[in-house]
Amino acid sequence: MRKPLIPGLGLAAVLLTAALASCSGGEDPPPSGADAGNTPPDAGTPPVDGGTPDAGGDAGGDAGMDAGVDAGGDSGIPDAGEDGDAGTPDGGGDAGPGVPDGSVVIPNSLSGFGLFTGSPADGGLKPVAGNVPYELTTPLFSDYAVKSRTLHVPPGKAAGYHARDVLDLPVGTLITKTFAFPADLREPDKDVRVIETRVLVRQPGGWEAYPYFWNEAQTEATLANGGRVVRDVQLIDEQGVTRKFDYLVPSKNQCLKCHHVLDGAQNQVMVPIGVKARYLNREHTYGDGQTRNQLQHLAGLGMLTGLPPLPEVPHAPDAFDSEAADLDTRARTYLDINCAHCHNPKSQAGETSRLFLDIATMDKFSLGICKRPGSAGSGVGGEFDIVPGSPSVSILWYRLNTEESGKMMPELGRAIRHDQGSQLIFDWIDAMPDRSCEE
Repeated sequence: MRKPLIPGLGLAAVLLTAALASCSGGEDPPPSGADAGNTPPDAGTPPVDGGTPDAGGDAGGDAGMDAGVDAGGDSGIPDAGEDGDAGTPDGGGDAGPGVPDGSVVIPNSLSGFGLFTGSPADGGLKPVAGNVPYELTTPLFSDYAVKSRTLHVPPGKAAGYHARDVLDLPVGTLITKTFAFPADLREPDKDVRVIETRVLVRQPGGWEAYPYFWNEAQTEATLANGGRVVRDVQLIDEQGVTRKFDYLVPSKNQCLKCHHVLDGAQNQVMVPIGVKARYLNREHTYGDGQTRNQLQHLAGLGMLTGLPPLPEVPHAPDAFDSEAADLDTRARTYLDINCAHCHNPKSQAGETSRLFLDIATMDKFSLGICKRPGSAGSGVGGEFDIVPGSPSVSILWYRLNTEESGKMMPELGRAIRHDQGSQLIFDWIDAMPDRSCEE
């Protein structure tokens, strides 16, 4: 198991994908564009990068945003968490109280939020008090990136518990996710290159996303509204295989592709992905060395209200722990965290495809069984989303398994295949009782 990148983040799983945050390793630079708010637009010119992850002063990087399992564990340098850290995030016009309506002023540099002390160059980011590290039971896959996450709720405010959906987080909430790549996943604490930190901000008008790209010296991350493409990222995976790919840091606008629901007028409204009770319902070792349930910890800090007794709180298992749940539950969990932010009844992709991969969907046809796709096109591995007992001719498995641009899923968030995730979904479909979809 890998340690978290941010000191005090405990152990977490590195894995999977698609969607939340978001974003696939496209080959072309992401489009730039004017952004909302008071932040400057970013040219979005992709840097030419050698791609070999390296530690210390060498960095610049890729990463995927929000939820995310990667391929085995959240990792990096342990992080002290909010216990005994360097004070609360400062307002100072950067990121906190100070604007009458509670708006967060967006700084040009990540350090302007006042959420961390230190930098990757001096041993890792350390969350200040009130910026709480957390992990997910099953994270989203983002090209095997090692991720660290934090949650800051403004003093005097609290999130409201929700059994199924994202926690009801107040105006002024800041969610961060930092993406990094070690040179060798078998030694995740060595030669680590931090690529980006994504920040989700709860403004009075709704959620906004801001990508920050780390410089080569690993001393500061700068707002990159137009995104970045990092060329020729290279790492050795846990099986000893060298992987080389172009990594996409999504633009501010691209983040909405995965992070949205449709409102009553069919407009896309940005939402977080991973901060749901079922994924937060796990233990975490904090900076004081104590291990506590994350939801109970937030409630104890006054940052969460309405939490029922833990036996009544939903729990998503680790999708790759065969002892944690049966195959069906683990596969559905993987699809829920990696695919369902787009493939659900309240998203644009769900509306278009009518393929719903969220954990709440029980209707077999809506899950893709013997269902012809609404918009997949040709050459995607078969005629039906899922052919029970036949994964090799099931479009769902084909699109998770392929690395062909334009055919792989998710469309944003990965450039290479998640071998463990692909195998899990193959095994799940293969275990279904054989059935002909031509009947």
